[in-house]
Amino acid sequence: MTDSRTTLLDAAAEEFARHGFKGARVQEIVRRAGVNERMIYHHFGNKEGLYRATILELRRRTGELWTPVLAEAAAMDPVPGVRRALQGLFDTLDTVPQMIALMLHEWLSGEWRSSMPGPDELPAELRALHERGQAAGDFAPDVPFEVSYAAIMGIVISTTVFVGRFAEFNPDVVPADRARQREVAIDQLLYGMSARRS
Repeated sequence: MTDSRTTLLDAAAEEFARHGFKGARVQEIVRRAGVNERMIYHHFGNKEGLYRATILELRRRTGELWTPVLAEAAAMDPVPGVRRALQGLFDTLDTVPQMIALMLHEWLSGEWRSSMPGPDELPAELRALHERGQAAGDFAPDVPFEVSYAAIMGIVISTTVFVGRFAEFNPDVVPADRARQREVAIDQLLYGMSARRS
């Protein structure tokens, strides 16, 4: 049996992902959860507390799924290691899809609450791969890791949001297979617009 706190977090994740912090309704969250509204105040204090707890729970789930893949990637050479890390990130966000929705809501509202990690929370394994890749000449030496990480998140979010839709409009050019779409996006990130593929 699930406790009311976990049930509320699951219901809140869905509601916040659909409507963002401002648009989400406490009444809808408790309806989804099947609990009394006072349980929100008991467990989280208020709607803001529920939102922050929801983000922390989604980040925990994301980390739990991505961390073993990052450890695997860290043992690889830089280019295949970054590829493996990105494959794992795509798989993770398939399992925790609310994370991207919440990031987009926060960006659109201009109110960054807590969905994006701070600079000291970026994955150390990915940073180490980036630095090793720079030292080996695989990655541009003058690009800070934070910029590369932003590009990674951009490619992951845009592939998730746009590429499937583009495949509907242009099926002869854009691959319909989701795994293939991701590999093409990862290639774009790793090699940019150049014709070089290695």
